[in-house]
Amino acid sequence: MKIKALTLALILGLSTQTTAQAAEKKKDKKPDTLAELIKDKQQSTGLFDLYTDEKNGELLFVINESQLNTPFIYFAHSVDGVAESGHVRGYYRETKLIEFRQHYNRIEIISKTPRFKFDEDNAIARASGANVNESVLASVTIEKQQDGKVAFKANELLLSEALHKVSPWKSHDDKDAGKRFNLGKLDAKKSRIEANRNYSNNLDVVVAYVFNNPEPTVYGSAAVGDARNTTVKVQHSFIALPHNDFKPRLDDARVGYFTQQFDDMTSSDWAPYQDYINRWNLVKKDPNAALSEPVTPITWWIENTTPVEWRETIKQGVLAWNSAFEKAGFKNAMEVKIQPDDATWDAGDINYNVLRWTSSPSPMFGGYGPSLANPLTGEILGADIMLEYVFMKNRWMVDSLYSQGGVAISPSTTNNLHCSQGHELQAGLMVANSLASTAIEKNEILSEGLKMLILHEVGHTLGLNHNMKASILWNEKDVHDKRKTQGILTGSVMDYTPVNLAPLGMTQGDYFQVKPGPYDDWAIEYGYSVALPDETQEAARLKQILSRSNQPGLAFGNDADDMRSPGTHIDPRIMIGDMSANAVAYATDRMNLVNSVYRNLDKNALHAGESYQELLVKANLLYREYFSQANVVSRYIGGVYLERNVVGSGTTPYKPVPLAEQKAAMQTLTQLVFAPDVLANMQPLLSNMQHQRRGFKHLGQNEDPKFHDMVLNMQKAVLAHLLHPSVLKRISDTNKYGNQYTLHAVLGDLTAAIFVPADKASSLSYNLQTHYVQQLVAISGVKGGSQHDNLARAAAFKQLQDILKQSLSWGASDEAKAQKAFIDNLINKALEA
Repeated sequence: MKIKALTLALILGLSTQTTAQAAEKKKDKKPDTLAELIKDKQQSTGLFDLYTDEKNGELLFVINESQLNTPFIYFAHSVDGVAESGHVRGYYRETKLIEFRQHYNRIEIISKTPRFKFDEDNAIARASGANVNESVLASVTIEKQQDGKVAFKANELLLSEALHKVSPWKSHDDKDAGKRFNLGKLDAKKSRIEANRNYSNNLDVVVAYVFNNPEPTVYGSAAVGDARNTTVKVQHSFIALPHNDFKPRLDDARVGYFTQQFDDMTSSDWAPYQDYINRWNLVKKDPNAALSEPVTPITWWIENTTPVEWRETIKQGVLAWNSAFEKAGFKNAMEVKIQPDDATWDAGDINYNVLRWTSSPSPMFGGYGPSLANPLTGEILGADIMLEYVFMKNRWMVDSLYSQGGVAISPSTTNNLHCSQGHELQAGLMVANSLASTAIEKNEILSEGLKMLILHEVGHTLGLNHNMKASILWNEKDVHDKRKTQGILTGSVMDYTPVNLAPLGMTQGDYFQVKPGPYDDWAIEYGYSVALPDETQEAARLKQILSRSNQPGLAFGNDADDMRSPGTHIDPRIMIGDMSANAVAYATDRMNLVNSVYRNLDKNALHAGESYQELLVKANLLYREYFSQANVVSRYIGGVYLERNVVGSGTTPYKPVPLAEQKAAMQTLTQLVFAPDVLANMQPLLSNMQHQRRGFKHLGQNEDPKFHDMVLNMQKAVLAHLLHPSVLKRISDTNKYGNQYTLHAVLGDLTAAIFVPADKASSLSYNLQTHYVQQLVAISGVKGGSQHDNLARAAAFKQLQDILKQSLSWGASDEAKAQKAFIDNLINKALEA
C-alpha cells in the first residue's frame, strides 16, 4: 500500500507539474494572429490604431504598411511640470519630420531634415542624400505583421527619451550647473502613459515622466513637491501631412515672419535661400470678391479657466486683428468662442486653438503665443496662447529686489527669444496703477494692457515675430496725443514698449496700443493676400507690396537685431523698452517723471496698519523703469541706423547716428545717470523700504536697502555697453563713413561726466569713479589681457593720464582727498605693472 501510495503521489505530482509547465508555455506563446494579439485590449482608432492592455497599461501601435516610409510631423509640448525642469503648461518644445521604416523584424523611427533642396532636373540631385544625416530615434520589435498591418509595442518608445529629450540638455562648459535644479535620471518603471486622443489626421499621447535624483543638491522652489522625484508631463503628437492646395510664400528680410528655412543646393544665386513664412491656410469663399469670408476662419477658444470679467476684453483683442485681414481681402478671418465648462475636449488638443490661463508659482513668461507649422511648407496647423494670471495682479515676480542689492534684471540686460511681453505688461500695469487716481482710470489701464497683450500674442500665432523697431512711429510729443494716435502708438503690436505715461505737464494719452499698427496691416497683406495664379505675376505683386518698406510706420527689426544686451548689434531704434522717434527725449521725460513720483510715493503707498511691502515694490518698479530708459539712451552713442532693403530703394544699409543725437544721449546720461545726486528723491524712502517678513526666508541676509549698489548696478550696465569692445571699435570704424563723434571725444565726455568737481561729488560719484577707472585699466591693457582693439586701448590710456593730472581745489573735503589718493594709486599701480 505504501508503495502504491508513493507511486500515486509521484504520478499526481508529475501530472501537476506538467500541467503548470503547459500553462506557462501557453502563456508565453505569442498569438498566432493579429486578432489574438489585440483581443481583450481597449481599442482607439484613428491615424494609428492603439490597443491598451487594461491590466498592465501596455500600449500597442498598429499601423498600416502603406504608412511606412511616409513622412509624419512629430510634435512635442509640455502638458505640465515645474519651471525648474524647463517644462511649464502649454510650452511648445519640438517639431520634426519622422518616418516609420521596416528593417526585417523591426520598426525604425527615423528623423531627417528637409532643409536641403535639389532641382530634380539637375544630375547632382542623384547625390542629394550625401552627408545629410538620418537619425534613428528608436528601433522596436514587430509583434505581428498581417493583412497589411504592423503591430509593435509603444511603451519602450514612449517611456524613454527616444522621440524627444525631456530632460534639459547639459552644457559641458556650464560652470553653474551644480547650482541649478537637477531632474536626475529617468525612471521608466515609475513613468506611465496617461492618456491618448486619436483622430483621423493626428494622434496625441500624454506621458508622465518621473525622474529620480536620490541626492539633490538644489531643492528647487516651493512648487517642487520632493526634489528626489519630479514628474514632467509631455504630449507626443503624430500628425499626417496635409494634402491641400496650400502654396508656400517666400520670406523677405523687410518683413518679419517665423520661417521654415531651406537651402537650394543647385542654385547659382548669391543668396540661394528658399525660406517659407509660417501662415494659416486662408481661402476665400468667393474667390472673385475683393472682400470675402474665409472657407475656414481661424477659430480661437477662450479656455474656461479664464476669469469671466476678462473674457469680453480678450475677445475684443483677438477680433481687433480682423481689421488687418480686411486689408488683405478677408472678412471675419478671426472668430472667438468660449470653451464650455462641461467641454469634453482638452485645451491641449492640437485640433483647438486655445487662449489658456494659468497662475503659476514661477512663470517663465507672462504671455506666450506659439504655433505649430508644417516643416515642409510653413502652413500653420494649430496654435495656443498661454497667459499668466499673476501678470495682471500686483505680485512682484523677482525674489531679489533691486533695493536689497539684487542686480537689476531689466529687459534691456537680458537676451532670450521667449516672449517677455507679459513681463513688460506687469511692470507697466503696476507703475500706471500707482499713478492712477480713480477706479475708472485703473480699469482703463487694465483693459488697454490686456488688449495689448492679446494682440501681441495672437500676432505670434499668425506667424509674426517681434518688431522692436516699430516704436518710431510718432515723435515724443505726438505719442501722447490721443487725437493723433487713436489707439495706435507704434507701427506694430509686436514691439516691446513701456506703458505710455504722460510726462510732467502733459495730458495722458493712450496707455497701451489697442489696434494693429500700419506695419501689422502691411505684414498681413504680404503674408495672407490671395496669390495670383501666374507665378511671374504673383512675384511682381509681392515685390510691389514689399517696395513700400520705406514708408513711415513700416519699419522692421526683430530680436536678432535688437540691442538689449551690452555690445549687441548696432541700431538703437531696434530696442526694447523705448518709445517714439526721439527715444532719448522720451527717456529723459520718463526719468524725470520717475524722479517726480518718488517725491510723493510714501503718501500713496504707506497705509496705517499694513506692512511696507507696497512701497518697497513700487519703489523698485520705478527704479526698473529708470534703469531701462538709461539703457535705451546709451545705445545711441556709437550707434548705426540700419535699413534692411534692396538695391535701388533710395537708402543705404548703414548710417551712423548723427552727432547731435549722440551728444544729446551723452547729455542725458551725464545729468540723469552719472550725476552725483542721481535718484535723489528716492533716498528719503529708503528707511521705509522693508520686505514683508515670511517665516525665516530672510535668514542670513542683510535686508536693509543698498542704495549705492542700486545706483552702481545701473551705471555699470550703461558703461558695459558704452565701453564694450564692439562699441568702441564701431565708433572708430564709423568715423570712416560719416560718424563725427570720435573715440577720444566719447571717452573724454564720459570722463568729464564721471569726474565732476570735488565740491559737487558724492559717495555715489566715488563709487562710479572707481569702477570707471578699473574699466579703463582693463581696456588699456597696461596689466595685460585687454579684449579691445589698439585704438580703444590708446584712448583709454590717455583718459587714465588725464585723470592723474586732475588736481583738487583748496579746501577739499577729507572724502575728496581720500578718493583722489585712492584713484591715483589705482592708476599708478596699473601703470607700474
